Amino acid sequence: MFKVLNKSFLAVILFSFVSFSELRAQLHADAGNDKTICPGSSTIIGGSPSAIGGKPPYTYSWSPSTGLSNASSANPTASPSTAISYTLTVKDDTGAVAHDVMQLQMSYIYYQNAGNDNTICIYDQAFLGGSGNSPSPGVTFSWKPAKWLNDSTLPRPTATPLQTITYTLTVTQTGCTPKVSTVTVTVINLHVVASADVVINEGQTTTLHATGATHYVWSPSNTLTYSNTANPDAEPKDTTIYIVTGFDPKWQCSDRDTVEVFVIKGDNVYFYNTFTPNNDGNNDTWYIGNIYKYPDNSLDIYNRNSQLVYHADSYLNNWDGKSFGQDLPAATYFYVLDLGNGSGKYHGTVTIIK
Repeated sequence: MFKVLNKSFLAVILFSFVSFSELRAQLHADAGNDKTICPGSSTIIGGSPSAIGGKPPYTYSWSPSTGLSNASSANPTASPSTAISYTLTVKDDTGAVAHDVMQLQMSYIYYQNAGNDNTICIYDQAFLGGSGNSPSPGVTFSWKPAKWLNDSTLPRPTATPLQTITYTLTVTQTGCTPKVSTVTVTVINLHVVASADVVINEGQTTTLHATGATHYVWSPSNTLTYSNTANPDAEPKDTTIYIVTGFDPKWQCSDRDTVEVFVIKGDNVYFYNTFTPNNDGNNDTWYIGNIYKYPDNSLDIYNRNSQLVYHADSYLNNWDGKSFGQDLPAATYFYVLDLGNGSGKYHGTVTIIK
C-alpha cells in the first residue's frame, strides 16, 4: 500500500512539472498599456518586455506603421496625428506567432477647435466652437477679440458681430502645448432702398425701382409686371403701397422698403405707343389705360397700306400683334378707337417691336 501511494505522488509531481514547463515556454506578445498623449507629442509603446516565452530571438511587427519610428522594433516611438490602435505581432525562432493590441488616444485638447466658418445676417447670432467643445478640468478657453461675444472664456460662445470678423481660439491643457485655431463669421448687411413715392393718373403705369440686393420680390403683385425684378411696372387702379423685399445671392438674408403710388382718379384713356409680343410675359399686348371703363368700345388697326389688320369690339388690352391669327411684322401701325360713348374717335400710331 505504501509503495502504491509513493508512485502516485511521484506521478503528480512529474505531471505538474511538465505542465509548468509547457506554460512557461508558450509565446506571448505584450503591446503595452493603453496611453493618452497630447497632440504633436510622442510616446514609446510596447511592453517590458514586448515578448515573453517562446524561443528567442524574436521578430516584431507593428501594424499600422503610421506614426512609428520603426515598425519592426520591440519598443518603437509613436507620434500619430490622431487616435490610433496598434497591433503587435511577435514571432519566435520556432515560427510560433503571438499578437497583442494597444490603444493610443489623443488628449482632450485635441478635440477642441474654433469650429467652422459661417455666414449670418446682421443682428443674428453665430455659435462659435466645434461640436466637441465642452468644459473639462484643467482646460481653459480664450477667444480673441472678445468684441461682440457673450463670454470669451466659454467653449462655445455666441457672437453677434455687426461686421465680418475672424476669432482666434486658444485652448490650454496642463502638460500639452496650447492649441490655436480660427473661425471667420461673415456678416451680410443688406440695405434695400426703394424709389421715391410717385403720383400717376388712373390708367397710367409707372416703373418702380429698388437697389441694395441681388434678388427682389414686390407685393402686392397683382398690379405689377415683372414683380420679381428690381424694376417692375406698376399699374394700380387705386393708391397702393408696394413693399419690396431684397435678398442676398443665396436668399439667406433680407431687407425691405416701401414706395407709395398715389392714383388720381379719372376717366381719360392713355395710349402706349409700343409693345413687344415675344411671349416673355412683359409688354406682350398693346395696353390702353382705363379702356376697361368703356365696354362698348370698338378698335381698328391698319397697316401703312391702309389695310385692316385687326378689329375688336370691347377691347381689353389683348391684342398680341397678330392679324387674324398670323404674326405681324415689326412696324408702325395706325389705330382708330371709338369709346362708344359719343365722345368721338381717337387716332394714333402703335409700334410692334421684335
